[in-house]
Amino acid sequence: MDVHCTTCGEPWDAYHLQHDAIYETGLTTDQAKAWERLPPKKRLSDHFRKQFAAVGYEFGPSIMVLLHCPACPKGGKPDPEKAIIKAELAHLLGDDEDGLAATLEDFGL
Repeated sequence: MDVHCTTCGEPWDAYHLQHDAIYETGLTTDQAKAWERLPPKKRLSDHFRKQFAAVGYEFGPSIMVLLHCPACPKGGKPDPEKAIIKAELAHLLGDDEDGLAATLEDFGL
């Protein structure tokens, strides 16, 4: 399943965001493996958000709500309507990342 960047529209595989993108950051392999075992809400603590931001990822309330990605043009801004819709869907579906990814893909978000 793909979710799309809210800024540039680039498609990203949900599995990649959930399991592989963390290894692109400056974290050690052990730290990245520990991150994978965290519940979804703890995966986006300030510490991890900074690690992701350093390599070009910015997430909303869920790792499935990709606001910026490494493919984004410098200075690009997220589509505000899509950002609101994605955030609301994330809140409605809670920790169900797979359900959120499927819903975003169904609606081309």
